[in-house]
Parts: sequence; structure tokens; C-alpha cells
Amino acid sequence: MKVMLLTHSFTPEISPPQRRWSIIVDELGQLGHEITVVTPKSNRIATKRQRRLLDSPYVTLQHYPSMRRSKTMLGKVLKHGVDAVLSVPAAFRRQKPDVIVATVPAIPTLIVGFVASRLRRVPLVVDLRDAWPDLLSESQVIKFRWVEPVISKLISFIVNRSDMLVTVTQGLAFKMQRNGMENIATIPNGVETERADLEVSQRESDGEFHILYLGNIGRSQGLETVIRAMKHVPENVRLRIVGQGTEKAKLVRLAMDLGLDIDFQDPVYGQRVLENYSWADTCVVSLRPDWPSFNHTVPSKLYELLYLNQHVTGLVRGEAAEIIRDSNAGVVIEQDASALSSYINEVVANPKILQTNHSGTDWVRKHGSLRQAGRDYAKLLATVIDAHAKR
Repeated sequence: MKVMLLTHSFTPEISPPQRRWSIIVDELGQLGHEITVVTPKSNRIATKRQRRLLDSPYVTLQHYPSMRRSKTMLGKVLKHGVDAVLSVPAAFRRQKPDVIVATVPAIPTLIVGFVASRLRRVPLVVDLRDAWPDLLSESQVIKFRWVEPVISKLISFIVNRSDMLVTVTQGLAFKMQRNGMENIATIPNGVETERADLEVSQRESDGEFHILYLGNIGRSQGLETVIRAMKHVPENVRLRIVGQGTEKAKLVRLAMDLGLDIDFQDPVYGQRVLENYSWADTCVVSLRPDWPSFNHTVPSKLYELLYLNQHVTGLVRGEAAEIIRDSNAGVVIEQDASALSSYINEVVANPKILQTNHSGTDWVRKHGSLRQAGRDYAKLLATVIDAHAKR
């Protein structure tokens, strides 16, 4: 079958949708399918591993010009809107596909996917990675009150008229089903469990306790809780926050106001990610507690940490918390600075609590293989195409 994928980020970019879809696309290709990826032009230099995918005969990239990345929320929204307009010609340039897949939360990508599927008369599959449209109202990312309901209704309109909705969590699937959506499947996030080159060396004890957060530093993460907890822990506890995002400057100021020596670092990639994991005794996964949609949101980073045998300190609820408990590779803490500091003091006194015995690795191999996700997607897309042909 011929698949067209619309996504705001693809190889050689480094992002959650890129990590998910580069493996799924590769698996679809190895199964004999042809994939056209409509995505913004990237200035990143592809690694040798990425070039293997980009040079494969079953993948065709349709690039379009893109605005530069912005650190502000308004800038990100503007970039997605402009990129969507520029992507329209690319979505019609190649031969007619059998099915179009649009990844969300890049909302303009959803709109382009819907228009392209209707004009080309092919089925549309929506890959919903976050809890939209509810998350849109909870985050208040749109400052004009009258705009948010309009966009939320537009999202619901398109999603409800897609031929298939794919969610990454069961909770989100159940919620969308209660909202009236009928054709829903769940294909979770994960990692490429077949890679043998990902290995993290174990840290030797040196009298210090190291806590690492590595990832996006935005409003969704609620990392101020972690910083406030550091006010009440022993001096031998070190916190390192690696990444970039709209809230980083505020967190740096908060740490300074509290008189805390926190190691803020810029984003890292590849081998340097593994080096940071080797530095850590535990890795934080955090989602703020006051947005209900996060009950059925699982950060993609969680799968990576578990697969690489990292101990996880989870400031999360819902399905993400269930995964941490089920994997026996970490602990879920109440999303409160006092509760977190108490736990840190407990672990410093008894570091054996951090032993995971590769239980997280085993769990991800069973439940979080992106290669298996690619095979599941192939079966699902074939079903969608057959159903559309019978109408």
C-alpha cells in the first residue's frame, strides 16, 4: 500500500514524533509498503543510522520551507500555522496515496490532512499523541478566550470525521469513545527494542546522590515542584536539569531565589544523553498535577528510561503512574515538594531502594516495542483502506 504521512517533525530532526514515526515508517517499508513523508525541511545533519532510513527505496520525503524554531508558545503556534500553509502543495505533489496519516498535536497538520484526504478521496487516519482538544483549554496556550472554543470544535469536527483515530494510551481512547468517536485503536509509544548499541554504564558510589531531569522544560512538566523539594534535602544531593523550553528561565530564577545550586544544562543528543543517564541515580518524569488530561498521558521519555534500566522517580498520575508501578523500575511520588523531599531523604539513607534488576527493560520489550507498533500500524491501515474501498 501507498501511505502518506503528514508530520511537523521527522528524521533527521530529534523529537517525540520523529522517534515514533522513524521506526514505524522503517518497519512499514520493510514490510513492503511505500511511504511519502510530508515534513518541514531540516537543517540538521543526518547521522549514519538516519541516512539509512532517508536513503531507503521505500521512503520519499516531500519537504517544504519552514520557519525557525521559537522558544515562545506564541512563536510555536505561529510556526505550526505557517508550516501548515506551506505544506499544502507538498501534500498534493506525489501520486495519489491509499491512505493519509496526520500526526497531532500539530493542529494545522490535522487540518491539512483532512483537506488532502477529502480532495484526494482517500481515508484519513489521525495519530493523536496528546489529549487534544481538552489539553488545549487546560493549558490556556491561546490567550484569546473566544479562539480556544473555535479551535477545539474544529479539532473535534475533524477527528470525528476521520476514518480511524489512533491514540497512544487506552485512557485517551476510552475518553474519545465516550465523546462519540467510533473507530479507535491504541498503538502505544515506545522505543526500538532491537537496538543493541544503547547501553548505560552503572554509576559508582561516590557519596553523592544524583537526580536527573532530561527533556522539555515547559509548562506541562511542572518542574518547580522538583526545585522546591531541593530546599529540604542533604547537601550531597545534586539536581541536574538538561533541556530547553518556555519555562527554563523561570526555573533558573526560582533556583536563584531559593539559594539553590542546580545544574542547568542545554539540550544534548546521542551519546551525551547516555552519559547523563550514567551520571544519574534516578531520573525524574514529571507532569503537572492540575491538568486532568495528564491522567491519560504517558511521556515518551518514560519508555526510554525504563528500557535503559534507569530508576524512575515519577511525579505523574494515571497511566504513566501505572506503567512505573507495573514495571517495578521506579516509584510514584505525590506531586508535592514536601513528599518529594521526604522520599529523597529516604533514598539517600537507603540507596538499595533504587535497584531495578532490569525489570523496566523487560517490561518495555513486552509492551513498548516500536517495531511491533509498525507491524500493528500496517494491519490497521490495511483494514482502513479495505473499509473505505467498500463504501
